[in-house]
Amino acid sequence: MKPKLTKTILASVLAFALAGCYEDKGNYDYHDVNGVNIELAEQQVRMPKVDDVEVTLTPTIVQTKETGEENLDFQWLITKEGAKAMSDKMTDYTPYAQGKACKVTVKSGQTDNIGLLLVVTDKLNGTQWFKTTQVKIVKPFNPCWFVLYEQGGKAQLGAVEGTPEGHFVFADVYQSERNEPFPLSGKPLAVAARKVYGNKEAASLFGFWGFTANPGMVIATTEGVAFVTPSTLAVKYSTDKILFEPTAKGTPIKIENYKMDTHGELFVNNSKAYFAHMDGACVPYSLKEGDKYPAISAYGAGNNALYFYDSGAHRFLKRGSLGLQDFYGTPKSSVSLRKGYGSWTDKGVELKPVGQRGTYVNVFDPDNVPAELTIVDIVAGGAFGNQLYAVGYNDAGKQLTVFKFSCRSTEPFCAAKYTVDMPGEVNLKTAKFTASYAYSADLLFMAAANKVYRIDLKRNKVVEIYAAPADAQVVCAKFKDRETTETLGTTLGVAYNQGGKGTVVELKLTAAGDLARTSNASFVYGNGSLPFGKIVDIAFNYE
Repeated sequence: MKPKLTKTILASVLAFALAGCYEDKGNYDYHDVNGVNIELAEQQVRMPKVDDVEVTLTPTIVQTKETGEENLDFQWLITKEGAKAMSDKMTDYTPYAQGKACKVTVKSGQTDNIGLLLVVTDKLNGTQWFKTTQVKIVKPFNPCWFVLYEQGGKAQLGAVEGTPEGHFVFADVYQSERNEPFPLSGKPLAVAARKVYGNKEAASLFGFWGFTANPGMVIATTEGVAFVTPSTLAVKYSTDKILFEPTAKGTPIKIENYKMDTHGELFVNNSKAYFAHMDGACVPYSLKEGDKYPAISAYGAGNNALYFYDSGAHRFLKRGSLGLQDFYGTPKSSVSLRKGYGSWTDKGVELKPVGQRGTYVNVFDPDNVPAELTIVDIVAGGAFGNQLYAVGYNDAGKQLTVFKFSCRSTEPFCAAKYTVDMPGEVNLKTAKFTASYAYSADLLFMAAANKVYRIDLKRNKVVEIYAAPADAQVVCAKFKDRETTETLGTTLGVAYNQGGKGTVVELKLTAAGDLARTSNASFVYGNGSLPFGKIVDIAFNYE
């Protein structure tokens, strides 16, 4: 029941808001005032999946003069739609309920915290006290490692929700959370998540056009792709609403590569590359260089530039990151499409030769990469994403070749080239690489064989920082958030397979990239007994 407040209460609230606006006449009449102390604990509820949940809030009251509570009146206000919980603005609240105990209903699927303001009035003298609180909605899978794995020849999505201090394991999140099958057919390929899927500035300034900056996750298999909301796992856009061109042309869906990075996403379907800007819409367009469609096999995004590798022409290509003014163009069309206006047309995402920055001479030729090199990935590293590393290898050798690009205005685009000798057990064909903004030196991290290595490019040095069991195969290593220099940028998630079963490990690294000498510095979730099949990829989600 939600009775309306009386005009008297509303007047008193207004008086509270205007407190201090009076003329001091100096004719004070001192007397003891009954003081009221309000203790009101914050309630937490895990987001209901099916049925609504009712929460009761009851304050603890201590008075300085009175012993009972007959002299007190309790009025509750609740935040209006769109207002933030715990707001100190009276205009953000609306009358909700009367009485000491307040019942609040949390709707199924609700994700926003519910803010409340309790107004306690001493009926003997009209004095009022105020206390804010909230019903905090704990979103599922926050924080969480999502785990994409193969079971019985099919893709499944599992999860490790929580932290080493306390966590839950879900073998099949679609079954346990939604009572639904995994939404995609085909073999597992990739999973990626972002706290801010979209652009904060565009969402703030152009939100009326439809720009958003919310948590998002993309799951890719060999036969489909889905954009989902991480906390609910609801599929927002499926394959036919993402890969528009092959769907319209009836081209087979054969996804070969997918990667999400700072400024957008690469999709390679049936040997053709598409790119979606990081505008929150997840609408890919063909990657083009003039009237040609390059064979893009690798992509990475730095602070202000995006680099691509054309494996057909053995050369690097690039484009600048979007400025705020650029959101008037293709991104605006993309969000309009998501709002139901118009139909998809291929606007194309233009790539250009790397070229040279003014008088800064390139250290290597980006247009002539040796044909015998296979470029497997381009990752952004330290100096706040100003350094990118294109990683390659030669089938005939045991050396890693790394091309360094710089986003700094005082350095050449092609800033350095490194060759690093690899340990004998490393198979570069299956190795995976990553980097983090937390490391300003030229450091890469590599998952290969049963180990994780730190690669110091300048020193031509490879150091083992973690070893799984000898018969295990480490399949991926990802920082929780490689775009930060804080703890999330130095915490590395590692997945390995052993005997057909997958395991997830969390590594805490130092500022030098070594394993920290603290408790739980290398934490094996589930003591190595997780209900996952052969892991293909992992992604960290937090909000």
